[in-house]
Amino acid sequence: MDFVDAGVKGKPRLGVAALKTSITDVAKCIVNDDGLDGFDVGSSVEYEIALQVPDLSGFSAVSYDSYVFNVADVAEAGLTLPAASEVKVLMDVPSPDTDVTGTSGLTIGVSGDTLSVNGLKTVFAEPSGSGVANKAAIPAGSLIRVRYQAVLNTGASFSAPGGGALNPNANTATLTRSKSDTGTETKTATANAYSFKLDLVKVDKDDTSKKLGGAKFEVSRDGQALKFTKLSDELYRLDAAGGTEVVAHTDGTLSLQGVEARELSFKETTAPSGYFKVSDFTVEVVPVWDVEATQVTVASYRTGGTNLAYVSQDGRSVVVADPAHSLTNLPYTGGIGILILLIVGALILVFAIRPYYLAKRAEATANLI
Repeated sequence: MDFVDAGVKGKPRLGVAALKTSITDVAKCIVNDDGLDGFDVGSSVEYEIALQVPDLSGFSAVSYDSYVFNVADVAEAGLTLPAASEVKVLMDVPSPDTDVTGTSGLTIGVSGDTLSVNGLKTVFAEPSGSGVANKAAIPAGSLIRVRYQAVLNTGASFSAPGGGALNPNANTATLTRSKSDTGTETKTATANAYSFKLDLVKVDKDDTSKKLGGAKFEVSRDGQALKFTKLSDELYRLDAAGGTEVVAHTDGTLSLQGVEARELSFKETTAPSGYFKVSDFTVEVVPVWDVEATQVTVASYRTGGTNLAYVSQDGRSVVVADPAHSLTNLPYTGGIGILILLIVGALILVFAIRPYYLAKRAEATANLI
C-alpha cells in the first residue's frame, strides 16, 4: 500500500518500506485524488492517517494503564465525517492491510466535526512488569493506518483562479502519545481537499465594456451534462438534483462553484437579443501544488474551442464575447459559408443585370440620333 508522506497530495508516493523509516510521528493523505484536480461537491474524499508503532524499550517507568496512544481527527465545516462503523484501522503486519479494527480495547467515535480513535495501544503494546513494552508480533516501526471517507458538502470552501482566494477544506489529525518520562506530547498532520469555482463574463465582441445578460449555457464534462442549483442571479452550485441550464446575470456575470479542476465544455443555447451565439468552448482550472506545503499556491484558467472565449487580463475570469448581428460578424459564428454565398450572389446579380443596363443605354443613344 502506497502513501503520500506527511499528508501531501502530489508528492512522490512512498512504499511501505520507506515509510517505516520516514514516518516517526503522524502523516495524512487523500488517497483518491491521483489527478490532483480536487473534488466535486457531494463527492467522497478518502483519507488515510499513518502512524508508526513506537519503540517502547525505554518506557519502563510508564505503566500500561497510563500509556496513551490516541488520534483525534478534526474536519472543517465543508466535510461530513462518516459513521464510526465505516472507519477502518489497518496494519502492515502480519500481512499488508491486516484489519485490526475489532481489537479489544480499541474504540472509534464520531461526534460533530471530530473523529476519535482511542486505545490504539492495544494493537501493539502490552504490560511488561510495571512498565509497557511492544508486542513481539508487532515490532517497532510497523505501520498503523486509519482509513475513512468524508463527503465534501455544500458548506465547502471554493478556490478561485487568477489570484482569487484559495480555500482548502482542511482536515487535521492530532496524535497524542506518552513519552518515556511519563509526560505526553502531540503531533499533527493536515490534508487539504479542494473544490473550485469558475467566473465567466459575457461582453460585446466589438465593445468589451458592454456587458451582456441573459445568455444561456449547458455545461458538460467528458460528454456528460452537469447539473447546477441556482443560488443567486449569477451564482450556481454543482448539484445532481439541479437543472442543466445556467443563465448569465443582467450584468453579464456567471459563476459556477463546486467543481473539480477538470475541463468543462460550454454550449451557448441562447444568445442575448441582437447577438449571435458563440461556438462551443472549453474552460479548465489549472491548479499548481506546493507539495512541501501540502496546498495549492495558485490556480489559473485555460480556454479552448474559440478565440471568443479567453482569459481576462487580470486572470480572474473567462471573457465570452458575443458578435452582434451583422455581416462582418458572420465568420465569428461559423457563418463564413453564408457570407461567401452572399458575395457570390451579389456578383451573379451584377453580371446578370449588366447586359440589361448596356441594352438600355444603347436604346437611349439611338433615340437621341
